[in-house]
Amino acid sequence: MLFCGSMARRLALLAALPLMLILLVAACGGDDDLDRVVLALDWFPNADHAGIYVAQAQGFFEDEGLKVVLQVPSNPEDPPKFVATGRADFAISYEPDVIQAKAQGLPIVAVAAIVPVPLNSIQVLKSSGLSGPGDLAGKRIAYPGIPSNEAYLATVLRHAGVDPDSVELVNVGFDLGPALRGGRVDATIGSYWNVEAVEAELKGFPVDVIRLQDWGVPTYDELVFIVSEKAASENGDTIRRFLRAIARGHQFAVSNPDAAIDAVAVANPEMERELIDRGVRLLTPLWAEMRPFGRLDESKWQSFVDFLYDNQLIEERVPLDTLMTNEFIPE
Repeated sequence: MLFCGSMARRLALLAALPLMLILLVAACGGDDDLDRVVLALDWFPNADHAGIYVAQAQGFFEDEGLKVVLQVPSNPEDPPKFVATGRADFAISYEPDVIQAKAQGLPIVAVAAIVPVPLNSIQVLKSSGLSGPGDLAGKRIAYPGIPSNEAYLATVLRHAGVDPDSVELVNVGFDLGPALRGGRVDATIGSYWNVEAVEAELKGFPVDVIRLQDWGVPTYDELVFIVSEKAASENGDTIRRFLRAIARGHQFAVSNPDAAIDAVAVANPEMERELIDRGVRLLTPLWAEMRPFGRLDESKWQSFVDFLYDNQLIEERVPLDTLMTNEFIPE
């Protein structure tokens, strides 16, 4: 999964992050009476994490007796492994990845949603004249080399009456935005409508967004919090306290988006502030509708388990009672 248009910029951001993390941990020093927990992010700090950074800045974690240390992974596939092996107490991951990891035997459990709809999308330049997936027959489509994106695209195309074999998939890794803007491809999949679409507009290349859930792909929670099976059975009080602080952070972000934007900008000064600003403002309406914040929809998860199984991305359907729980969601 990816959050930015340029591999070079991603690497520069990641190079700067160890210092950011040191400063963040130092700022939280002197908290000997607090319970220390580690949260592994899915990627570098961005608008998706606004509620977390608000909770940190406003002292909501401390109010729950927690000292939360944030880790930034070098690979977004690593956080589920971190919680499974005890390197992190909490992690952020993606519902599709969580289901696939669980199907492979990783002892993890989803405990709350952060972004309750897909951010992944198909994007085309407004100047291209392509108005929807029905126009993609015979076109070149960039993707990040992730098999699930192939399944999403094939589903969308079939839903639009297009033969998936009629398009050419081009693996461009993380360079989705540059590939589209540079004319190397006609469309992308794997681009996020709250990041790459905003970035494209800021660069003078506005795009049209085709949302996956509008074209046959079951809706899913883009981002979720996960813990280990062991933590879910033994550390319920800590999970509840953590999620109470998280809920407060997102509620605060909804009411005070400027403060939320500031919190992310402090955490990641290398990221363009306008990109953070627009990204946060696109997400706050979703957070405002989550009642209670974080609740996981069992029917939605089951539909996506079925989708992954039907598309041969998992070998067995994962039982929901082992995959996700609302036991710790604050009411």
